[in-house]
Amino acid sequence: MGIYDQHDKAFSRVSAFVVAHEGKRVATIAFKFPADGAGRLYAYVHWLGEPMVRGFAGGFGYDKRSAACADAARKLKREDLARIAPLTHGASESELALWRAFRDTLIKDGGYHWDRNLETAGFAVWQAV
Repeated sequence: MGIYDQHDKAFSRVSAFVVAHEGKRVATIAFKFPADGAGRLYAYVHWLGEPMVRGFAGGFGYDKRSAACADAARKLKREDLARIAPLTHGASESELALWRAFRDTLIKDGGYHWDRNLETAGFAVWQAV
């Protein structure tokens, strides 16, 4: 089995994205797809420097990636970042505003896809896997 076949097998049900703002990586989002179409799709959302969160969506017939991202975004704790980030990461008010924009945008699940919502909010979304 060649290296490309190995890669395809290892990542057959995974996709990963880098989220950037003004050319700087600020977050990553990875999806683990179910073996069948109706199973749970998991979204792993990681704002760099903060704990990763996981959301999921099940069933079929709708945009499960956006729903899973919204589920994960609801687990990003606004009050925790506002309390912790200035002490541990030296986050400025503009950095906190950027985090809030990311969270508030990602939590939307009503028409546009998760990546389009982020791009409209000024983020770049690059597929890595």
